[in-house]
Amino acid sequence: MSKDNKKDIKTEQVNKDGQHVNKALQEEAVTSPSKMAFKNFTSNRLGMVGLIGFLIIVLIVFIGSRFLPYDPYYSQGIMKNISPGSGYMKVPGELTSEGIKDISVGTTFSVGLSEAGNVYVWGHEPADKVPMPQEVKDKQGNFKLVAAGDKHIIVATNDNEILGWGLNNFKQTELPQKIADLIKEEGVQKLGGSDMYSVVLTEKGTIRAWGSTLPSGLDRIPSKYDQNIQDFATGSTNMLALTKDGKVAVLGQKGTELDTAMPKEIGLEGDKTIVAMGRMRYAGFAVDKDGNTYAWGSRSDNAHNVPEMEGTVVKVVSAKEHIAALTDAGKVYAWGNNNYGATEYSEKDGYTDLFAGYFNNYAVRDEGKAYDSWGLDGFRIGSDDQGRDMFTRTVHGGKLTLIIALVSVAIQVVIGVIVGIVAGFYGGWVDNVLIRFSEIVSAFPFYPMIITLSALLPVDVTQNQRLAMIMVILGFLNWPGIAILVRGEILSVREKDYITAAKALGLKEGKIMFSHMLPNILSIIIVRATIGYAGGLLTESALSFLGFGVQEPFPSWGNILNAAQDVTVLEEYWWRWIFPGLMVFLTALTVNLIGDAMRDALDPKSQER
Repeated sequence: MSKDNKKDIKTEQVNKDGQHVNKALQEEAVTSPSKMAFKNFTSNRLGMVGLIGFLIIVLIVFIGSRFLPYDPYYSQGIMKNISPGSGYMKVPGELTSEGIKDISVGTTFSVGLSEAGNVYVWGHEPADKVPMPQEVKDKQGNFKLVAAGDKHIIVATNDNEILGWGLNNFKQTELPQKIADLIKEEGVQKLGGSDMYSVVLTEKGTIRAWGSTLPSGLDRIPSKYDQNIQDFATGSTNMLALTKDGKVAVLGQKGTELDTAMPKEIGLEGDKTIVAMGRMRYAGFAVDKDGNTYAWGSRSDNAHNVPEMEGTVVKVVSAKEHIAALTDAGKVYAWGNNNYGATEYSEKDGYTDLFAGYFNNYAVRDEGKAYDSWGLDGFRIGSDDQGRDMFTRTVHGGKLTLIIALVSVAIQVVIGVIVGIVAGFYGGWVDNVLIRFSEIVSAFPFYPMIITLSALLPVDVTQNQRLAMIMVILGFLNWPGIAILVRGEILSVREKDYITAAKALGLKEGKIMFSHMLPNILSIIIVRATIGYAGGLLTESALSFLGFGVQEPFPSWGNILNAAQDVTVLEEYWWRWIFPGLMVFLTALTVNLIGDAMRDALDPKSQER
């Protein structure tokens, strides 16, 4: 090949390379700044991690809260400080294979009795912390009765020996000698448990309760009820009892609506014969021999919201805040307060037995070989000192924290941008006055100032008014930083040729400032607002932590963390501060990652290679 031909080929390659270079330059030339910024942002791995993480948090908080019903005024003392756990309703396979004979429900656990006479325990405390005593294990196959209290268990053998374990702070698992002597004479027909006390009904119909702090009236049950009771239902402060002649009586504390609102026709002086009865907190339900039903008690317990039932009620079971019933049509029903899903009963049929207590229910079919359950299956991240679900409070609390931070940063951006643009554009005495004023605002001690303002609020201020005050104060005290940043940018932008041209054309000053100057510094404002949002999250959390932000019973991440001031909580109830603290940390971290990535993406210098 000649030298001339080689030269032509080389020139052709150069031309081709030049074409490629020109094409790349053309593509870069037609790419808009916004597209370049987007490309730079998406290529930043940490920024994308922050964006995805923040979106997940927002979805959990705002979408998840719609599917998590929450009553800020609801609390349940007997469920306080429950550690994270689940599977409260998962019956052991051995029990179902042997056939379910009985199930008794505690606060976060259940105890079951099989047709073979074996005892099984499942769920949370004390099931997972207090092991079954060896003497109970040695008597497996010889049990006839089981019962669960709030945090304790008692069982009875075929020869009427009573054994117990679990929480025994009031001796509720230790059978008193007088009751033991009574059992030797009259045998055992039924066991029961409630909040820190236990109950036994003898085969002859005598009922006795024990526990060192028995509710008034249960420590000395009138002798007229001796050998006259056929069934009972326990409650925190009293019991509902059914006499042998079918009358309903209240034993223990009097004066509640369970007692005062009871229909006279089913009471001791009534003319109806009751065959089944049950109760919740301050309400009761009974069925007479003709199948007629009676509901009474507190309307706050939704006592009268009895569903229309198919068939005649054959069994009524009692729980903490709801009642469940089984009909001869094999259907189950539940009503009352739907806390923890306690009244979301199965609509199937073919059930042969029903058990319930506290917040759980078990409907049994196929001769005890199968069951359906509904109610409380666990606290995902535990409960707090008032028995409230920490997961639900954390989700709903996050919504308040995120909204407060968003509104407060919007206020500070609006004020800061206006002050900064005006100061930078006009300069002179206007600039001097505005900047000196911003320095005065910056000089205010932030936390003492906001705490003082909170203390001056009227005692009867509403939650919404308090939230508005927090957002406004956070916005008004944090704008100077943005104002000074914007002023500095405007001082450089106002010397540009296009601003001089705009003035020469006679454009109004307001149009120049907000239509020509503002768009050119918008990227800096967005980055500053993003980082300020993370600061707002931390500030709101700090204020609520100190007790001057969102007030109980309404949750925010800050006031949930308020519990961390207690050494006992830090040492024993770690879930009460670890999870909300983690949410604050992760949210602030993801927002800061987004802010840093946006700063790099919008900064022209970062695009240079």
